[in-house]
Amino acid sequence: MTYTSVRYKTYEEYLAANLTSERHLRLLNSGEIVELPPEDENNVRMASELEYLLKQVVKPRELVRYSSTELQVHPVGDRRVNRIPDVLVLQPEHIDLLAEKKSSAILFEMPPPTFVAEIVSPGGTQSDNYKRDYSWKRQQYEWWQIPEYWIIDRHRDRVTALVLKGDTYTERIYQSSEQIQSVVFPDLQLSIAQILAGREV
Repeated sequence: MTYTSVRYKTYEEYLAANLTSERHLRLLNSGEIVELPPEDENNVRMASELEYLLKQVVKPRELVRYSSTELQVHPVGDRRVNRIPDVLVLQPEHIDLLAEKKSSAILFEMPPPTFVAEIVSPGGTQSDNYKRDYSWKRQQYEWWQIPEYWIIDRHRDRVTALVLKGDTYTERIYQSSEQIQSVVFPDLQLSIAQILAGREV
């Protein structure tokens, strides 16, 4: 992980630099940019499979985004103020808002996304990889009030589905032999094994 020498004073200044096409860059609350290593190929396949399956039930299909839409967040843990979820489903009004801003970033003043999913990278329960998806992003997405957040963890052979109840997430853990049912997208019925197997891209 490397850091750039440039420091941005605000998130808006960072967006104006038009770096959002660089999916491996993240902004820290210090104004520094951190460059992340490329995504694991297995994670890419799993995200691609979920994107494909969501597009079968979400209309219009352009609401489903795969590692391409940035989300402004409050810094937690690793101090990053932007996330790019592996899979994200927008609300219809986001299409006009993003076009108006000429940006691919969902800002605090916008409505929350409908759904996010993150693919966990290897690491024990004390690693940053584990904390990032199970704790830090959970806090950030709960703040956003995103109705449903899936943590897809092939290393532990499970998916943790977090669904808003009131203002807080409740969780259910699905093992690979189980079918998972989305609360937000009830027509999306699939097995954990199907997601974990992934899709060739």
